[in-house]
Amino acid sequence: MGFLDNVTSAVNRGTASVGRASRSTQLKMQLNDLVKQRQGMCAQLGASLYDVTKDNAQLRAGREPLFDAIANVDVQRAAIEAELASLEQLAAQQNVAYSYYKCPRCGTSVAGTDMFCGGCGMPIAEVMAGGQQPAAAAPAPAAATGTACAKCGAPMNPGDVFCMSCGARADGAGA
Repeated sequence: MGFLDNVTSAVNRGTASVGRASRSTQLKMQLNDLVKQRQGMCAQLGASLYDVTKDNAQLRAGREPLFDAIANVDVQRAAIEAELASLEQLAAQQNVAYSYYKCPRCGTSVAGTDMFCGGCGMPIAEVMAGGQQPAAAAPAPAAATGTACAKCGAPMNPGDVFCMSCGARADGAGA
């Protein structure tokens, strides 16, 4: 039975070795998580201490280059945040500009940049508030044919009943 004892002993040693390796891996992962948690907390503590001490010359003593570098990063960050806000605002404006709405009164497709519905003269704010989602793919407006609004002189497209700029009727009635 010596041979079977040797095999059993080898299997037991292998199983124990795998168990130790598995436990070692678990502990290393837990340790890594704790190190990351500590780093995050230290960063939060450092940020809060910086905010409290940045204006205290006594506490800044000997650390001026670090405080100045942090202040410089804050200025750069504020500039980038302002630029991002500007870009987001521009993107939002362009989304409105490229959106088309279906007029709830007459069904005409109206660009978000128009001031009035070209079919019935409804103001764009009322068209947008009419509960209709922007049309998915409205055709781009046709080039002006040379006709202009009698009231404001803005170019008008064929078939427009109302001026897109001032809302006046194209035929001059009711002006």
